[in-house]
Amino acid sequence: MKNLLSLVALLLPALVLLAGCGQSTKPAASAPDGKPAAKGDKFAEALAQLSPEDRKLAEAQKFCALANERRLGGMGTPVKIMIEGQPVFLCCDGCKEGALEKPQETLAKVEKLKAANK
Repeated sequence: MKNLLSLVALLLPALVLLAGCGQSTKPAASAPDGKPAAKGDKFAEALAQLSPEDRKLAEAQKFCALANERRLGGMGTPVKIMIEGQPVFLCCDGCKEGALEKPQETLAKVEKLKAANK
């Protein structure tokens, strides 16, 4: 029994990491403006599903505002939310609640991400 609990304790974090936020990772094939995304680049293909304006904003942010280690587009088309009139991009719907819980922290993270990607 003790060995089983140890095994579960070791495997559970790995399963959580593999599961991600629960969103599909299926990338899109082309941009709304009709221009094809770079073939084989799942990040570019996913960002291509955004409007040209949103794509530019997401590219400036580059990483999820909540899960900062997740590059936008790695889990499919990024999710856009508005916090205090500011656009914020997330890797998936699963991050939405956390981003909205602490709006000031989320906006501060977005600014840091944008500054780091200049």
